[in-house]
Amino acid sequence: MALGLGADAAWAQGADGPVGLGQADTAAPGSPDRAVPEGQGGDAPIIAAPSDPGRWAPPPSTAYVPSEMGGFNSFAAGETAPLPMDRFNPGDLPVVVELFTSQGCSSCPPADAMLAGLSDEPDVLPLSFHVDYWDYLGWADSFARPEFTARQEAYAHAAGERAVYTPQIIVDGQDTAVAVGPAQLMGLIDASRVAPAMVSVQRETTPRGEAIEVMPLSDLGGEVEIVMIRYAPERQVHMTAGENRGKVVTYTNVVLSLELLAEWDGAAPLRMTVSPDGSASDSFPTDTRHALLVQQEHGGDGLPGPILAAIRLD
Repeated sequence: MALGLGADAAWAQGADGPVGLGQADTAAPGSPDRAVPEGQGGDAPIIAAPSDPGRWAPPPSTAYVPSEMGGFNSFAAGETAPLPMDRFNPGDLPVVVELFTSQGCSSCPPADAMLAGLSDEPDVLPLSFHVDYWDYLGWADSFARPEFTARQEAYAHAAGERAVYTPQIIVDGQDTAVAVGPAQLMGLIDASRVAPAMVSVQRETTPRGEAIEVMPLSDLGGEVEIVMIRYAPERQVHMTAGENRGKVVTYTNVVLSLELLAEWDGAAPLRMTVSPDGSASDSFPTDTRHALLVQQEHGGDGLPGPILAAIRLD
């Protein structure tokens, strides 16, 4: 398609803190010629971002305004007593694989299928973040939200990249590769599996909810965000317009919302109880699942850095 966006990628081969909402301090999507402001994103990228991805996003029509993360707060964070050490089980902490995708992108279905293949891996948490910048092509993505686009832009900003694109896979907030195939993706996941742990997590189910303690194992080097992810396990969509017209695509762990629950300085253990605190919302179906991401901020700019731990709540 002659949009000046590049050729399609060949995917088929192969402690205590305040509780509240936060802002995604991110950069706007743009063409390869759109420069990132100097002084943003740090000196060394945390993501080995590709220089020639398959599908660049269109240039923004207006100046970027940060989006707020938020949504219906079905869980609340609070203090709890220290947990016994025998509650720690490192096998419960999965590697997080984020796929930035779109129903309106013809390059994305093979990547969506590859993510679905990870759903049975007990130590992997695959997440589908649907972006909205392809909606103008004739099919509005039913799962897309501006804050998901903002999250991808923030990763690009942290890495010093000049644009965003689909499909893009990011493993544990640190690694990405262009046109990644199954073997390369498993290599990135295996590298995260054997990486030294920065935190330990203890948890216990109590009448009030999940009592969670996050303990720093070394100097974390800055602020850490505790982010709530809500996601639907599986959805099928039949596209009747746009680049994927006529296709039926199965999407895995479709993210419905993300919300900043707390910020943590990593100087002392973070203890919280995560429990239901409200009635169901029409925005979140009955099969909604929940996870917490313990994610390091990058460069002191509030940008997303390495994911130190992921905690499934159900």
